Amino acid sequence: MALDAAEIDGRLHLLHEMLSCNYPLYYWTYNVNEELLDTNCSELVLNTIFSATHCRSYMLAYGHEHTAPLILSAPLGLMWCAAFEKTGEKLRRIHVLGPVFSTEVSLAGLEHGLNAFDIPLNWKGTLVALLKNLPVIAATAFFQPALMLHYCVTGQKLQTSDIHFQQREADLSAPHAPLIKKDRHQTWMAEQALLRMVQEGDLNYRTALERAQTVSTGVQVSVGDPVVQARTSQIVFISLCVRSAIQGGLSPEIAYARGDAYIQSVLNCSSLSQLAAIGHSMYEDFIQMVHKCCTNPDISKQVQSCCDYIQLHAEEKLSLQALAKRMGYTEYYLSRKFKKEMGVSINDYIKFAKIERAKMLLTSTGDTMQAISEALHFSTRSHFADSFKKIAGISPAQYRAQNQHL
Repeated sequence: MALDAAEIDGRLHLLHEMLSCNYPLYYWTYNVNEELLDTNCSELVLNTIFSATHCRSYMLAYGHEHTAPLILSAPLGLMWCAAFEKTGEKLRRIHVLGPVFSTEVSLAGLEHGLNAFDIPLNWKGTLVALLKNLPVIAATAFFQPALMLHYCVTGQKLQTSDIHFQQREADLSAPHAPLIKKDRHQTWMAEQALLRMVQEGDLNYRTALERAQTVSTGVQVSVGDPVVQARTSQIVFISLCVRSAIQGGLSPEIAYARGDAYIQSVLNCSSLSQLAAIGHSMYEDFIQMVHKCCTNPDISKQVQSCCDYIQLHAEEKLSLQALAKRMGYTEYYLSRKFKKEMGVSINDYIKFAKIERAKMLLTSTGDTMQAISEALHFSTRSHFADSFKKIAGISPAQYRAQNQHL
């Protein structure tokens, strides 16, 4: 059943309040004539940018034919997401969040890039000030607000793969905006965590992926425009993932063939949002392939499912009782079956999984030993240190010192 306008407006208000806890986002509501009905932005020059980049007209044409949420992109790395409110098949209103930046740009870069737009001189200063304060959200991280916006408008729960992306023939011809330099050491640590996930076929990769998105916006090269930069970043990332997958046991024939296919998709792509989607799909794909090839065929599906669950929830409290209930077995039966097939008890396997997660946190974050111990639900810091040394052979501090430097 379609939601009525009042219910949608109430849900959208709650969404805006929730999102504002993380970063300020402007919202916009349009009718089918492209007229602006409502916004929380007092400076309508951003609406002019939305129109001047042809995002608004593209959005309207798309909305008459489709219902899935849409990611739109424009020069300077600007992005919006849109959700479509309909009565039956008829478009009623369009709800938009944005703009946001997919990469950080300098003040000089903003001023230079705006020369590509037909913006009155008396508006340019105001626009630069507005753009300077826009949030920077990696494209893949922007998918979640898009899905939440769609749910508020339609009541429909979708996956990232259901999102559509703006098709552009000649996207982003605007002058290049110089990037702000990031902490290279933090970037290196996040990269190592991502690649380790691929090499180990670790299904609990989302935390590392989200952390990487907060410290890096890709390869910082001086090229012609943001799309070329994004293509370069994705090709480099694909190449690294291919090599990590091979190290993890995936055959070179499969790894290189799949990597080549993804690189070709990147080269054929002209949209920032689509490039981000390709990178996200590629990363998940390689992790799943490595995980599958590392799965022991002699282990039953039930025990493999139990192992996967433990790895995915290593940062949660885990117990034999909870796992047995989830699997539909008695504790006695699951305990015996698990140890017979895996050679270790469930409690020991849980401890091994938590120590592996600790290794990732030690080498990819600056979290304290106490914070890591608490995150992994060890009873005390000393219990964590003792367990780590027993399994890894060295203390957590020694492991970090040996593996965190360049």
